[in-house]
Amino acid sequence: MLINSECRYLDFEQLRTRLLTTPEDKRKRRRWWKLPLVWVDPVRGYVVSTLLSQAFELDGKPDFITRQLPLVLTFVILSGVVFTQTLGRKDENESFSPAGFMAGLILGLVPWMVAVPALLIGLTVTMAMNVYAVGYLAAAVFVGGLGFAFGVGKTQSAAYAIVVAAPALISWFRQTKLVTPVRC
Repeated sequence: MLINSECRYLDFEQLRTRLLTTPEDKRKRRRWWKLPLVWVDPVRGYVVSTLLSQAFELDGKPDFITRQLPLVLTFVILSGVVFTQTLGRKDENESFSPAGFMAGLILGLVPWMVAVPALLIGLTVTMAMNVYAVGYLAAAVFVGGLGFAFGVGKTQSAAYAIVVAAPALISWFRQTKLVTPVRC
């Protein structure tokens, strides 16, 4: 996340209100999806997950432990990356919500037939409940459930679901709320 001193930190309800209302001074605002910085996080998440999953490909016929080692390493590295992304302003009781990064991460980790429904459900639940954490948990349930149903594997589905739920879990453990930095 690219953060500077001019950023405001908004939870989902405040962000949605800001995006849906027009400014009082009637000046023309640039649409958020046209800003190049919006697309940095999803691309970064996709690249990290894709390269990491390809880095640990196995050759030959490995035994059970050797097959699980790449998954464990991927899980540990991605959990560390998500933890770093989520760290925020502890003194303000706020953690950053890496929504774009997590969307790219999901698209890079699981097949599209699992990733797209999980992202849509996560976004829909976040919009309905106005809380980022609930959206992450809903997306995690879908990544785990659909991943298992579409043959991703029990262990992989569980590990990926935990990584997707990590921002909500980290926020809960730290007793903070998830916010998004927004340029004023």
